[in-house]
Amino acid sequence: MKHLITICLIFQFVSSFGQNCDCEKEFNFLVEKIENNYAGFHDKVTEENASEYNKFTLELRSKAKNVRTFHICSMVLDEWLAYFNDKHLTIGWESNIYFTFKDIDENSSMLRIPDFSWNSKQLIDTLILNNIEKITSKSILIIDLRGNGGGTDYAYQELLPLIYSNSYISKRAEYLASEGNIRHFEKALQNGNIKKGKEEQIRILIDSLKANKGGYYQQNPNDTIKGDIKYSKPSLVGVIIDDFCASSCEQFILSAKHSNKTTVFGTRTLGVLDYSNVVPESLLTKGLYVRYPMTRSTRLPENPVDNVGIKPDVEINKPVNLNLKDEIDDWVIYVNEYLKKHLVTKK
Repeated sequence: MKHLITICLIFQFVSSFGQNCDCEKEFNFLVEKIENNYAGFHDKVTEENASEYNKFTLELRSKAKNVRTFHICSMVLDEWLAYFNDKHLTIGWESNIYFTFKDIDENSSMLRIPDFSWNSKQLIDTLILNNIEKITSKSILIIDLRGNGGGTDYAYQELLPLIYSNSYISKRAEYLASEGNIRHFEKALQNGNIKKGKEEQIRILIDSLKANKGGYYQQNPNDTIKGDIKYSKPSLVGVIIDDFCASSCEQFILSAKHSNKTTVFGTRTLGVLDYSNVVPESLLTKGLYVRYPMTRSTRLPENPVDNVGIKPDVEINKPVNLNLKDEIDDWVIYVNEYLKKHLVTKK
């Protein structure tokens, strides 16, 4: 009798992914590791299906050869692992990035912000407030958003004055005025799940959704953003992104791209922004639920982000580093040197 022993293989491709990710090399490493060490391999790949397995592996290797970004590569690796039908076989990664302020040199400073979650808002605000004099005394600010999967737009509000240079039109979102979405807000109001002080605003939203039932309702019209505060320094801002940047991180990048003093560096973002305001809805089986977006951006259909991402102004072809902690690495050094050259030109 054969005994199937499974092991959990979590590969942490921390230092090898990015715009120049060698996905074929990673694929070959994974195949070799599984074929030689996975206890279930010889139970899953037998004489009867070896030809099929070899063909499948060859096709996936060919696909990996043309992949250059982290998320697409991880999908290819996951697709290959799915052949074994063993849920212990997974692809994973570790992030070890700290919220950090750092003086780089006499001209430059850096803010590193790995997420925009609501729980991080106070930390972000405090980090900026405690260092605002240093930040606004230097010509260059680098905002490092690598690993930032988003959260809430409220979390980055204190960053906006630091990058602001001129007014711009902000595209808002519109709600699908469906029965289910109306019920969601009615239940939240009834159960006290609305932030204190926002109750009347939600009542108005519910009435507006009912008045536009079956269509879309835009709660906040597109408007011109005019900053109340405009700092003369920093005069140049570099924002660093990678393909982890999603949702609110991408919304911040859209705002940053309106600034004349901001340059976006790195790789294309993940592309998860067009449909937002995600809510949970229970399914028929108790304990199961689905999360779905209630709103869509009024940028659509002309300027989509989903499945496309936002392209940086300057691409960085260096391996992604998710073990940054608070260090100044090659990406930051590259951005700083780039901006210092433009600072001289600007002067």
